[in-house]
Amino acid sequence: MNKIVNIAKRAEYNEAVELLERVAAKGEENLTEEELEWIAHTASLVAVYEEKHGMVPLNVRSVHEQETDVKKIAAALGYEPHLTDIIRFKMLQRKLNQKSLAALLGMSTAKVSRILSGKRELDVDFLRGIHIKLGIDGNVLLECA
Repeated sequence: MNKIVNIAKRAEYNEAVELLERVAAKGEENLTEEELEWIAHTASLVAVYEEKHGMVPLNVRSVHEQETDVKKIAAALGYEPHLTDIIRFKMLQRKLNQKSLAALLGMSTAKVSRILSGKRELDVDFLRGIHIKLGIDGNVLLECA
């Protein structure tokens, strides 16, 4: 596992969070000592980035689960969200990780991961899936995509 030295850009932050989720999904009892140390180190770098950029822990209950008003979600997030931020917010509300979102959408985890990290363009199947399964309004999808 490659040790992350610094997180300076949003893309690096997103990638670190994605890797943390992937490793942590193995379950604590299945992690090696090296992986546990990597998680602690990477989580501290993520926390530094969040502190530096004014990112505060989300109270996902501050916005109703069915809410699709981008302004209300933006207020909860503390910044103007990109569509992937709205999706992640909805995932947090529903306690979904990327693997469970992929299963819900009937897509591969790799595809969902690449879309959420910005390495792959949003496609019609993905947009339709998040509209139906996460309840994100079609107008919001058109505005943000």
